[in-house]
Amino acid sequence: MACCPRSFQSRQRYRFPDVLFHVAKKIYEKTRCLSLGVATSVMKDIHALHFALSELDFHQTLTVVQGKWAEKAELTTFSQYFSKYWLNHRVWRWQCFQTPSGYAATNNPCETFNAALKRGVTMRRKLKVGALIPQLLLLYSNERMVSRPFSTICKPDARLVRRVGAMARANLLSLHSTSKSSIAFLLSDSTVDEQQDVVRVLSRPSPRVFDETRRRTLEDLPVSSKVNKLTANMELRGMPTSGWAVDMLTPSCPCKILV
Repeated sequence: MACCPRSFQSRQRYRFPDVLFHVAKKIYEKTRCLSLGVATSVMKDIHALHFALSELDFHQTLTVVQGKWAEKAELTTFSQYFSKYWLNHRVWRWQCFQTPSGYAATNNPCETFNAALKRGVTMRRKLKVGALIPQLLLLYSNERMVSRPFSTICKPDARLVRRVGAMARANLLSLHSTSKSSIAFLLSDSTVDEQQDVVRVLSRPSPRVFDETRRRTLEDLPVSSKVNKLTANMELRGMPTSGWAVDMLTPSCPCKILV
């Protein structure tokens, strides 16, 4: 960290996004003493805060969430803990909007790179400097041979593409068209619908089946396209009755899971 002021100009602002996984892990440990329904509700609230579209949206959602927690006496201590440890000046940048566009928001790529080093270079052992440097040089030479070119355009994540294909085959995604005399058209943003490059996509939740091995319900989709239940809920959170307005020219969608 000490090299950052020397590497960047003094007028440049740099910041370090925090990792949602670490926040969720600690929150899960703190809520294990609560009833199942309350603990599940808290984890949903944490994901809603993580997927905030902007700082204003985050504070508005936080006000609603803290209001819900204040109504439950068993969450008094937890609410104080959350404000003290996860909303302080050091650790509070664990929301999606804190992450630059095109940068992994939930899985920190820096942590992923560190995990790759531990798994492929050190074999999760503590090596002395003399033994570590040759291993790093070997890694860098191998990475240089298989290096990927930098992309100049935004591309969808491979897992997202697989998920969209699986949902389309399961008839969970559909194009929604409304006439100008329908109730759905009157309730939607007509200025957006009149744009030629905008289509309405209606998403439906995936059926869930009980997994005997994991003792929990999972999406009835291929393994390569599944996401956890809390993330899947973000696909439908805030969706208008007429569906998401997808801009085919940009391409972009107001769905929170795509920020």
